[in-house]
Amino acid sequence: MSMDLKSLIGAAEQMPDYPVHKWQPERHGSIDINIKADGSWWHEGSVFTRQKLVQLFSRLLAYRDGQYCLVTPVEQLAIQVEKLPFVIVSCQQLDAGVWQFTTSVGDQMQLTNSGQLRVDMTRPDVIPEILVRDNLWASLSRQVYYDLALAVETIERDGKTIAQLQSGNCVYDFGLLE
Repeated sequence: MSMDLKSLIGAAEQMPDYPVHKWQPERHGSIDINIKADGSWWHEGSVFTRQKLVQLFSRLLAYRDGQYCLVTPVEQLAIQVEKLPFVIVSCQQLDAGVWQFTTSVGDQMQLTNSGQLRVDMTRPDVIPEILVRDNLWASLSRQVYYDLALAVETIERDGKTIAQLQSGNCVYDFGLLE
């Protein structure tokens, strides 16, 4: 399932953006698909080996009524997700200081709005998460976390040291430092 990042992004850019949020199928069920914490997709105990199939399914993914599911116009099938459905595998800072992220399925997003990065600021050991689309979040790979950790500034707030990440005109709390 190995694809270089450029090919992965190119394939993802060719995939349509399905109007999953508009589809309200009457038939509901479940399917034995599991997205592992590392971003790999599994069906009936075997890993998906066709990256384009993973990309297609990722475009049909939704989070509804507290569960992840694959949605088509006629069917909604619940699936299992160990942590989050996406993993950020690459980041780069573009002109104007905006951070761009790439997921393991080739989706790209830029950090430009206040609600796109979340982190539990009550604990110092929590990794931030990035919004991919429509209430679907991504965890950061270890390498991306370290890359971003090198770019943060620290401030003092209420007697605590806070790491903050700037992207364009937005500043995000990135984590609580001990």
